[in-house]
Amino acid sequence: MASKKLKKVHLYQCPCGYCYEPEKGCKEIGCAPGTPFEALPDQLTCPRCQRAKVHFREKKYSVQEN
Repeated sequence: MASKKLKKVHLYQCPCGYCYEPEKGCKEIGCAPGTPFEALPDQLTCPRCQRAKVHFREKKYSVQEN
């Protein structure tokens, strides 16, 4: 049986469900892929619900790669 590869996922989630993934960036807020969450301006708001950056929560987990 072959071992399955796991991919680490690291994102920041707003209470409304919007997720910012540093690996992907976000063109809606003008962030290039690879931009760390900490580098985003403090006045940043969620592009969906306009909540402040301080409401985002860090999430880390692993998923199985196909």
